[in-house]
Amino acid sequence: MEVSLYQLGTKFANRVANYRIKISVTKDPFMKKSKISVIILSSLAIILIIGGCRSRSISSISGHSGRDGYRGELNELSVLGVRTDDNITDTDISDILASREGKPVALKRGDVLAVIQSGARFPDKEMSDPLETLSKIVPLSGVPPKEQNLHSREQRSKTPIRIDRSLRMAAAKGGASKLLVYWGILESAAEPEQAAKQLSWVPLLGRVIPDETQHVQMRVKAALIEVATGSWTMIRTEPMQDKRMSSRLTRDSSDLKQIMRLKEKAYAQFAEDLKTRFLL
Repeated sequence: MEVSLYQLGTKFANRVANYRIKISVTKDPFMKKSKISVIILSSLAIILIIGGCRSRSISSISGHSGRDGYRGELNELSVLGVRTDDNITDTDISDILASREGKPVALKRGDVLAVIQSGARFPDKEMSDPLETLSKIVPLSGVPPKEQNLHSREQRSKTPIRIDRSLRMAAAKGGASKLLVYWGILESAAEPEQAAKQLSWVPLLGRVIPDETQHVQMRVKAALIEVATGSWTMIRTEPMQDKRMSSRLTRDSSDLKQIMRLKEKAYAQFAEDLKTRFLL
């Protein structure tokens, strides 16, 4: 079941709103103001929580382009060989459907698999290890060319260039009959622990007391591409979730450990889904 970041914000807002304010049932002119204050405080809590939510690529722990060598993601349509300015006819679509009939893209035992992690120079080890139990893999770079950098303002409005044939050629030269390109996103939100927050202002002590729970969800999808024909099928696994408490002193290291643990779980599940789907 997916974590709803909105529900997380609402949950925290309700905590704040549930702090009882004793107001005498009279014609107190401040009564209405007090109720309004509670509503405003609850709304601000939701805004703060949702505002503190962030999404980042699995290829960029920092979440910022330019840091840790991250240059953005591969454009999905470009990888699949789609151009929005192509003059495609209904006949073209019918021909593709006819050529695919009875020939689904499938991964077979013994296939050599070229693997690309979008945005990374090479696939994460946590992904490579379980995939190697199913097939021989050829790791390739997923760093986009300059024209494909989705984080470049100059390129966002341009029609992406097709790189599908280049990727298939690289895979073919490596002896791979299938190409697996995958994308992943990390979504996180922090939930303050009220009791611990009361001590967070204390010098030194406040730095080591766990005062925040981080909820992280990881989603992965991949395109399995036939190198010879360019035909493809999309694969998606259920989101993986994790939560961990941390203090101000351990926040960064805790975040890294949490992501590594989540990647291990998500990638292992992805490999298991491949095994089940293609009967490997």
